[in-house]
Amino acid sequence: MKRLAKHVDVIVVGGGPGGYVAAIRAAQLGAKVALVHNNDLGGTCLNRGCIPSKALIHCAARIQQARAAKAIGLTFGEPQIDFDKVRGHARRTVDQMVKGIVGLLKANKIAATGGRGRLTGPKQVTVEENGEVKGVLEAPYIIWATGSLPARPPVPCENGDNVITSDDGVTLPGPPQQLAIIGGGALGSEFAYIYSQMGTQVHLFEMCDRIIPTEEPEISQVLASELSKLGVQIHTSCKCSCISDCSGGKRVEYECAQDTQAVDVDMVLLAAGRRPNIADMGLEEVGVETDRFGVIVNEALQTNVESVYAIGDCIRGIGLAHQASCEGTCAAEIALGIRDRRCELAIPMATYTHPEVASVGLREYEAKEAGRHVKVGRFDFSALGKAAATRSRVGFVKVIADAKSNRVIGASIIGDSAADLIALLAVAVQNRMSTLDVAETCHAHPTLFEAVGEAALDALGRAIHIPPK
Repeated sequence: MKRLAKHVDVIVVGGGPGGYVAAIRAAQLGAKVALVHNNDLGGTCLNRGCIPSKALIHCAARIQQARAAKAIGLTFGEPQIDFDKVRGHARRTVDQMVKGIVGLLKANKIAATGGRGRLTGPKQVTVEENGEVKGVLEAPYIIWATGSLPARPPVPCENGDNVITSDDGVTLPGPPQQLAIIGGGALGSEFAYIYSQMGTQVHLFEMCDRIIPTEEPEISQVLASELSKLGVQIHTSCKCSCISDCSGGKRVEYECAQDTQAVDVDMVLLAAGRRPNIADMGLEEVGVETDRFGVIVNEALQTNVESVYAIGDCIRGIGLAHQASCEGTCAAEIALGIRDRRCELAIPMATYTHPEVASVGLREYEAKEAGRHVKVGRFDFSALGKAAATRSRVGFVKVIADAKSNRVIGASIIGDSAADLIALLAVAVQNRMSTLDVAETCHAHPTLFEAVGEAALDALGRAIHIPPK
């Protein structure tokens, strides 16, 4: 068997946002790096997830804006959707970003190779392609970053025709007339928004009593209201019990309030989360411990096999691209002796519906469940001049602070540009800043950022642009 490289310091298996970042950081530190990427540079996020879905969301938002323009005196005809061009926009976006990663790897002198990596020893990875061994890599350190796969809910199904996962949702040949989405979290809600604007009648099913159930209850309520206005049929507290064939499509049976009901659709999209991509990769044979959540690691992102580290979705089943990237940086630095444990990070989360949803740190209900005494500040976008001028009145900023120290311990936002606005509050949580630090930062006017400062002021009992409580 041919060795792909004789003198490699670090092998990274997986070319997603965790893996390629880990490879680049290790190279920056002077290591000779080999990256095994399974011909999938950018991973799920770039190729089948974050980026193509956001390209589709951009198109959906433009459709929504065109329809809403009549309210400000601008009249257009009903948008004509060329789905081939819409899909082409998403594909070109992905291709451009993949080329960028290829260029970065070359610039950092990283030996990147396509093929499936298999752990065949504590310090050895065998690369396979099309069922044949391509070669063997050896290094004192291995960083495992193989990501995740769509999870399939335990719903009996006659056959898989017209039943797709979130990975397939960005590459549909055209929008179906009727679509059932099983899973009302971030993934399901985003696809509900996209296809509702493409002319599809969407049914969104969620087992919990509200969509995006990990977010603040009032945020779930606002988003459900806005999606409903767009024609999405939301079914909460519902368990899908069976998917069967019907004339020309699928019948989804579901149990709601102890009553069995059914809806006939053209297609079913499964959006019930993700699972770690670690099966049949040699991990268990070499002795790496795993559980149902993925590869088990310690505070140094190290497995029980000393030379093997793991990051991203493969250690938790579901995660975030930016979280994987930060862990990739940490794992490279730990392996090469720059630090001794992972970074303690405030990880922001975002759902790219319209309005957007974003949060960081603790939600109010989580803080109270943990027995924390908190102060809560809230400011609605409807009170902002910028929001009024741009018809972005829906939503609010909510800041959670420790009652004694006034330190910001969490925040949630629903509204236009929420995913961007959460950045300042992520900085606040990460750096243990107080509500006073945020409030006394001068925010440009007129901007949506003013709502962040006003929410911090409200937590202090000093909000300017809302009446005293």
